[in-house]
Amino acid sequence: MFIAHDKDGIRVTAQEAQKGMSYSCPVCGLPVTFKAGSVKTPHFSHHRIIDCIRYFYKKESLAHLEAKHTLYLALNRFPVAMEYYLKEIEQIPDLLINHSRALEIQYSTISPELIVERSEGYHSLGMDVIWLLDEAALRIDRDCIIPTHFQLSTLFNGSLFSYSSTQRRLIRWTLLHHRGGNRFAYTAAFLDPEDLAGHQPGSAPAPLRLDQSDIRRMIRHARQQKSRLNPTLTFLYQLSLDPENLPAHLCYSVEAERWITNPPLEWKLYIMHALEKGTFDWNQFSRFIQLRTMQQMPNRQTVLKGLVKAYKSLYISQ
Repeated sequence: MFIAHDKDGIRVTAQEAQKGMSYSCPVCGLPVTFKAGSVKTPHFSHHRIIDCIRYFYKKESLAHLEAKHTLYLALNRFPVAMEYYLKEIEQIPDLLINHSRALEIQYSTISPELIVERSEGYHSLGMDVIWLLDEAALRIDRDCIIPTHFQLSTLFNGSLFSYSSTQRRLIRWTLLHHRGGNRFAYTAAFLDPEDLAGHQPGSAPAPLRLDQSDIRRMIRHARQQKSRLNPTLTFLYQLSLDPENLPAHLCYSVEAERWITNPPLEWKLYIMHALEKGTFDWNQFSRFIQLRTMQQMPNRQTVLKGLVKAYKSLYISQ
């Protein structure tokens, strides 16, 4: 960690600390040791991490420490705090800007449920949070980004944010459309550190016509599951549809799909099949749709209504 208290209880940064002086943890109050050398970034360390109540301070990698320190210095024209303990929610953001935006550097993989839990803690205080991912961990395949479920759970106003400790650069990856297989069309923009303090608006992209290669990939994936109960294959068969010549309204990706794990083709086939058979049931549709675990996630009813509205719009327009 970079912040400690001196013997008088005054907050001291690792840049201000001196060897041989006494320092304590601002959270648990127990002694910490100031460490500085020619290799490691100056920081404070618990004598035993288990001594810190509730393990507030986890062991951080050198890349994490350097990223936190670099961004802290780059944001110093704003009211910015490093490792500020928020007692109400028992959380410590890496950086806190204007007491309204938390920045969390999350290079290691954690569960989407934990991302959402921590994000909701900040939201309960009227704060938003940007999770900074490791740029090197993002997978790019030509014109698509393929985020993991963990990475996707950090989505903020339609975008992922990454930081490269080696190149010292920030990138905002705006996700546009789901093209199946967790592949998303995207745009990328370099940011200055100060941009993290400003408004990061999201926008609703217009529906995108999927390539035939996208359709084939989804169908190939369905076949690889080797199950006669696969919904995509079942609906294609029962509707007597040719995968190479599908109705146009099935071949689009819409914004609401970012919230669900169902492939773009699968849920549209479900609606088409139910409508043709006269068996559409809202509760059954709700059970069929699988939601992701993400911060800023709309409730289930909002997502379902968005999907049905998009389907109707596509059907009418094609």
